[in-house]
Amino acid sequence: MSTRSALRPAVLAALIIAVTVGCAGPRGGATASDAAGCAAVLPLARDAVHARGTLILVRKVNADDIDAITREAGVVPPAPAPRPARPPSGHDPAPRSPLPRTCLVVYQGDYPAGTVAPAAGSYAVIILRVRHPAIDRVLVTTRLPPSTAGHRWWHIFR
Repeated sequence: MSTRSALRPAVLAALIIAVTVGCAGPRGGATASDAAGCAAVLPLARDAVHARGTLILVRKVNADDIDAITREAGVVPPAPAPRPARPPSGHDPAPRSPLPRTCLVVYQGDYPAGTVAPAAGSYAVIILRVRHPAIDRVLVTTRLPPSTAGHRWWHIFR
């Protein structure tokens, strides 16, 4: 057996390890920290739909995504909450994000009017705040809003 053919398995193994480590590192797709950020609110989302239906989507969303999803579901987004007045001192604190980190969770099932939300439909679209877990809004619709399909790897069963 030549030296060259003896090195091939070692080179192949090193290449496989390098590719695997690269995919698992930062920016390698859906990371564990992304999943963990939304995993904390999954029990709250399940409770919102009374443990009915199938979980089909989980992903982080921003304020623009939330308003687009809400409009596509046929609901007018609520007006933003008024911001508190700035402190009277000369110190100007760093601006804070008007919306805390939020996640979108979608369940598919049969949701009659009044069980989860006033409307009836087959999709429960739940927007949750992560830091102090709370439901921001629950929308029930007959079709999945197109803006929910932004990140295909977060679709669970689609």
